[in-house]
Amino acid sequence: MGEGQGGGYRISVVAAPVRDTCKEVIDGLVRRTVPRDSLATVSGPWLFTREALTDALARIEGRERDLRGLVALCEAARLKVRVVLDE
Repeated sequence: MGEGQGGGYRISVVAAPVRDTCKEVIDGLVRRTVPRDSLATVSGPWLFTREALTDALARIEGRERDLRGLVALCEAARLKVRVVLDE
């Protein structure tokens, strides 16, 4: 990752490029094939700086019970996450 474990970013996660064909399905019917170039499967590990984690928790205060996982935490807190592809 370079520059320490997080590569110089406040939050980063290891992910793998999607290799399988993905279909968008609406009402039980295939609508289209989804381009894979921008898709990845997030697998971890997740790396947070202390400041980023404190910031995320402060931003979601009172909504903790609604969140299910680190992706939801970062989305709810509106924090950018650097993805490091493990190819």
